[in-house]
Amino acid sequence: MNSVVYGGLDVHKDSISACLINRETGAIFQEQVPNDQGRLLRATRRWQKLGQLRLCYEASGAGYVIKRWLDGEGIDCEVIAPSRIPRAPGDRIKTDRRDARKLAQLYAAGLLSPVRTPSQEEEQVRAIVRLRDEITRDMTRIKNRVLKHLARLGIRFEGGKNWTQKHRRWLQKLSLHPADALIVNMHLNTLDHLEAQRQDLDERIAVIAEEPAYRDRVQRLMCLRGIQLYSAMVLLTEIGDISRFGTAPQLMSYFGLVPSESSSGDSRYLGGITKTGNSRARWILGQAAWNQTRRPGSERLRKQWATQAPEVVAIARKAEKRLHQKFWRIAARKERTIAATAVARELAGFVWAVLSAPCAQVASS
Repeated sequence: MNSVVYGGLDVHKDSISACLINRETGAIFQEQVPNDQGRLLRATRRWQKLGQLRLCYEASGAGYVIKRWLDGEGIDCEVIAPSRIPRAPGDRIKTDRRDARKLAQLYAAGLLSPVRTPSQEEEQVRAIVRLRDEITRDMTRIKNRVLKHLARLGIRFEGGKNWTQKHRRWLQKLSLHPADALIVNMHLNTLDHLEAQRQDLDERIAVIAEEPAYRDRVQRLMCLRGIQLYSAMVLLTEIGDISRFGTAPQLMSYFGLVPSESSSGDSRYLGGITKTGNSRARWILGQAAWNQTRRPGSERLRKQWATQAPEVVAIARKAEKRLHQKFWRIAARKERTIAATAVARELAGFVWAVLSAPCAQVASS
């Protein structure tokens, strides 16, 4: 039987640095190949002469395409979580060859944590949902540019909040120099275009949310206060398969909502949240946490609960009451931002509970 050969791939846009290690003989082989499907697969056929290949590479902008190429050839390959790769404090030299060799050594020693590989359909849906967030960020940049340009001219809106209908009417009535009017109008036209694109995306996401793969889980999550259709889709596409999180604290950690810790001897220090997990889901939960300031009792939630299984409704009722009380209990002695963070962390636990609830289907459609 061929011996197992562990390999680390340092992937870049144009090239892939590979290091292969035979743990039994200690033999090391290194090679750089172009980042091209055909050439990579030809290289792996040569590498297979060294033994049974087990390859890995860091999750990055390369995505999962290289893994899919290798899976198609029957070659074991895993995508590694970058945040879980052990790093020596004194290691100050970084090259492609060293990175590939370090990956291979750690992989052979069993010290790397692979990430779940989504299906191509899952990846496409997640990209659509993320695009909505990217368009919103672009809209925010455009709005800031308009306000900053007007501020340089000494013009400010004093009639309330910016970007309301009243504010947009005020912008249209401004008497500006032709050059300044050109700048503002160009930005506003771009903003209108982005708003139309976001609306189209919202409609597309709503259609996806009704598909069998998402409908039940979306409806479950919408039983929680502060989570509606788009928020539910963000959480689902970023979480993937909830069964990979055995407990609620594991999901909290994945979202980066658990406190950082520095303990030594008899001393123990807990700092702010780690923020090392999924930033998009963490932001969604952070926004939902502010909705817990209102007292329990929501017409939207009552209507939503009427369509769901009793197990899900029981969790949602408990969450509504408990999160509201927790927010104001913490806010009474600390800053509200700290209270919102604590509530977001506990809300992640209720998300896990709702998605893991053992009920086959909703009570009615």
